[in-house]
Amino acid sequence: MPDERLLVLQAYGRPRILQEARFAILTFLHFALGRGGWKVVVYTDEPGAFATLGRGVVTEPMDAARLARWRGDIDFVHRVKLEVLLDCAARHPGTLLYVDSDTYFMRDPWALYAQLGDGTALMHECEGRLVERKNGIFRKMHRFVRTHDLPLPSGEVVRMPETTAMWNAGVVGLAPANVPLLRRALALTDVMHRLYPKHVTEQLAVSYVLQNALDLRATDDAIYHYWRSCPEIEPVLAGFFAAHEGMTLPDLAAAAFRLQPKMPPPPPRRRWWQKLLGIRPAPAA
Repeated sequence: MPDERLLVLQAYGRPRILQEARFAILTFLHFALGRGGWKVVVYTDEPGAFATLGRGVVTEPMDAARLARWRGDIDFVHRVKLEVLLDCAARHPGTLLYVDSDTYFMRDPWALYAQLGDGTALMHECEGRLVERKNGIFRKMHRFVRTHDLPLPSGEVVRMPETTAMWNAGVVGLAPANVPLLRRALALTDVMHRLYPKHVTEQLAVSYVLQNALDLRATDDAIYHYWRSCPEIEPVLAGFFAAHEGMTLPDLAAAAFRLQPKMPPPPPRRRWWQKLLGIRPAPAA
């Protein structure tokens, strides 16, 4: 059905990521079970890990050949996310809400889907503008965009403004009409990553394309993204699944929603001059 609400994840490789994705889906199911018009689509190399989550959760294969193809000739792991979304949109019509595995829902996601019209898009949160040069990666990407033209295969040449905002791409939400924007973001990712292979090129490409075409909105009040604390949360989730084995799916989903694990992020790494002077940076708020 064209107005179906889709939750999309990729979960392959390490057992930790499969565990995270199962937990993220359970927090979604806490709100979705008993409702109609939704589907969860997981791109995975372990479909059995999701077999007990109900008929609304379907899997798409992520084998080694597909993964290599979607990493592209730039061999970039975060490029896969854009290919996943484009493939999912072709196979499963509906409104797309993608989340990284290391997320969970703190509030009803139906309010997020309600925001997704032809003129809007969602990402996790705005991390700041490149020109603010607030950390090492911002300084590097600011210097890059100031000194590089980005020629796309279409013939367009992008000169990204230094005022471009970097958004966290742990969440991407799009109405069906706006999915083609991801092809432009994919082309921009390929060009940038060839010139300057940094781990944020896909994130910056998506941020740039969506903020210039649509009203881009944050989701951090509804979705918790614990990317800085995965090692600390891994044993918490392992303990959760061990303690709740055998529960019915509605009860398991409710227990997952109640847990809402939060860990302080690890302290920022010291810069060379801080190490020289014996200064430790203040912990993140």
